[in-house]
Amino acid sequence: MLFNPPLSSGARTIARVALAAKLLGHHEVVIANLFPVPTKSVLEVNTIGKDFDLWLSARSDIAERLAAGGDALLAYGCQEPVGEVRAHFRAQIAWLRQELHDSGSTIWSVSDQPRHPSRWQRHTARSHPDLPFGEALELSLRRLPPAI
Repeated sequence: MLFNPPLSSGARTIARVALAAKLLGHHEVVIANLFPVPTKSVLEVNTIGKDFDLWLSARSDIAERLAAGGDALLAYGCQEPVGEVRAHFRAQIAWLRQELHDSGSTIWSVSDQPRHPSRWQRHTARSHPDLPFGEALELSLRRLPPAI
């Protein structure tokens, strides 16, 4: 579960998510996004994310992907949008937690937060400075308590 689609190919993010999936024993990765519009950063979401209908439009894709079953890796980032968009974001997270609960998914993150894959290496280097990234990532993957 990522925040929103990339403006580019997203190859680096997808590769890191695929590595995490492999470390968790999976051979396939399916990505869903909390917000359906590509942006350069969360700062742009603060402007275009004021329309709650955009957030709602992402839900069918998320629900479809969760219905397929399996584990869910929360990797949408730790930084919340601001202002009224923060309320939309939090409503989306509350909805996602309910969906995760209803689907019975096992929920994972890197450490205890939904860090974006672009931040994983920084986190793992601090937590496990003497290990290569893949080994440090494996040690950093945490199963979270059931949603809700």
